[in-house]
Amino acid sequence: MATLIVIEPHPLQRLGLQRLLAEITTPACVVHAEDYSVLNSEAPSHECDLVLLSIISFEDIQKLAAATERIYSPKAILLLSESNDMPHMVQGLPASVAGYVPKDTCPAVLQASVMLVLAGGRCFPMRSHSSGTQEDFLTNLKLPKLSSADTPKTSKPNEEIARTEYELLGLTPRQYEVLVLLARGLPMKEVGRRLNISVATAKAHTETLYQRLDVHNRNAAVYEAFARGASLGWTTANPSAGEQTR
Repeated sequence: MATLIVIEPHPLQRLGLQRLLAEITTPACVVHAEDYSVLNSEAPSHECDLVLLSIISFEDIQKLAAATERIYSPKAILLLSESNDMPHMVQGLPASVAGYVPKDTCPAVLQASVMLVLAGGRCFPMRSHSSGTQEDFLTNLKLPKLSSADTPKTSKPNEEIARTEYELLGLTPRQYEVLVLLARGLPMKEVGRRLNISVATAKAHTETLYQRLDVHNRNAAVYEAFARGASLGWTTANPSAGEQTR
């Protein structure tokens, strides 16, 4: 079971984020909401999988991130801010900071961001002159990558989940298998090798699934799949299990 913590000083926004996350995450996720006072505690709290940390002032970003790290020891931190521009001081933040999402983004982008970060990915908008659009998000999306070794069992959908998801996405079983491997950052040659098909066939399946999802590239396809509620085999209970066992 994954634990998510929302840290937001404004009561209404805090409640809204908590309810939104409860709706877009799986039943296996538990969402708690706190204000900044929790960061003043001397005693560490229980560890969690992801903290959504609201940033009001960039001057306090490093202090807030460090306090979050000290209190929760999260596997990942996702920053939320009213600004569309990611501050340059993000370079000095803890390594657990894995994403930055403007508060005026649409729920689907927040959903995709949360799912990708839980799965071990990273997502940051453009550092300058960003419009906060979906295209900015997609351009800087960093998907989890696997080695050329066999896909870990924790990242392979079982038959029931796969059937539900390829029907949800309007894809054939083979197209869905291709998409699952694309979501792991594998090159087309490796996709073909794992599915025992030619590179040309893998490319054909890729182009067709792009058409069915109404997208034009790999990141957009993965984003669209996550936005529609698919997991593509990434578990939220222990998203880094595959990385740890290699």
